[in-house]
Amino acid sequence: MKYTFRKIFIVAFCSIFVVIGLPSLLSGLHSGNTFNLLWGGGFVLLPAAIAIYWLKQLSRFQKMTYEWYKSAHPDHLNGNRVSCFVCGNDRIHVRALMNRTFHREHFCTQCGKTLYYSPEQS
Repeated sequence: MKYTFRKIFIVAFCSIFVVIGLPSLLSGLHSGNTFNLLWGGGFVLLPAAIAIYWLKQLSRFQKMTYEWYKSAHPDHLNGNRVSCFVCGNDRIHVRALMNRTFHREHFCTQCGKTLYYSPEQS
């Protein structure tokens, strides 16, 4: 439910910029005005690119969980101890991700591969 609200918010927020920039972009296309093309294109394309990035990131957080890692790489678990599926190292560190994602990344200290994500504890 939490992810659904975030996805709706991201799409709605970026749609505001599309609505603002689209008339300017169309005007620039019609008249050949370079400023309107750049201004309108910036308002339309940049938020669309940001929305696509955010939605992919949320999808990655939903998919790549500890439960997913256990089922995808069962030979790299020893009890609750996780090892890297790329290099086999068992030293896994955790770091908080920035930009208000409220998630942590679990990664291998040897090769740097991200293994899975977990939500931050409140």
